[in-house]
Amino acid sequence: MLSVNNITKIFNKKTVNERVALENVSLQMEPGEFITIIGGNGAGKSTLLNCIAGSYLVDEGYILLDGENITFQKEHKRARYIGRLFQDPLKGTAPNMTIEENMALAYMRTAKKPFSIGISKKDRDYIRTRLESLGLGLENRMKTKVGLLSGGQRQAITLLMATMTTPKLLLLDEHTAALDPATAEKVLELTKQIVRENTITTLMITHNIASALDCGNRTLMMEQGKIILDLQGEQRGSMTVEDVLELFRQKSNREFDNDRVLLS
Repeated sequence: MLSVNNITKIFNKKTVNERVALENVSLQMEPGEFITIIGGNGAGKSTLLNCIAGSYLVDEGYILLDGENITFQKEHKRARYIGRLFQDPLKGTAPNMTIEENMALAYMRTAKKPFSIGISKKDRDYIRTRLESLGLGLENRMKTKVGLLSGGQRQAITLLMATMTTPKLLLLDEHTAALDPATAEKVLELTKQIVRENTITTLMITHNIASALDCGNRTLMMEQGKIILDLQGEQRGSMTVEDVLELFRQKSNREFDNDRVLLS
């Protein structure tokens, strides 16, 4: 389904500030797999997602999605079949547009529907039904500007927009990190529900090791631009946070020192 093959990404090449963000990274995903990714700052997690989404072009290697080579495809073209959420709730929506208008734009883009003046009753009913599935009462606030919503409500809407039509791949870049714990838990539960019900192939970066082990069916740990752990099956099922930290020590010969992860 997704095939990442020996990709390398270098920033500021041939300067004193040169930095290898990804080094010969390979990853194979089957349809419907839900992979979580953990790692410290600068490990390459977000860079990996950016390369898959087309925000960055790789310096070496290639990326296939459903057998199609998308290595140098433009980001806006990939956005038609790759859904994405960011850490910042302000990204992904237009704050001065209503909930209804944001949802309609996402629906028309991902469903490849022609743009038209106004929203049809059929589309409005579909949007209302999707909003009802969130259980947040937003179906009764469709005329409210998105900028007036809380961070959690905006992330829930962005999640819905990214999955209006089932994407081939969903990329979640710490999409609950900026939310308070209770709201983050609610958005994470909605994420698992939507991914499960639609069998969406998903890559999720999280700073919470416990969440990484609880969500999906496979967990990767990245360090210095490489994947150093790939946990799945029975091994992953019996893992604790302490087990993951011990494996990190064994693989990297150092302590895991990301306070944001350790204190989650």
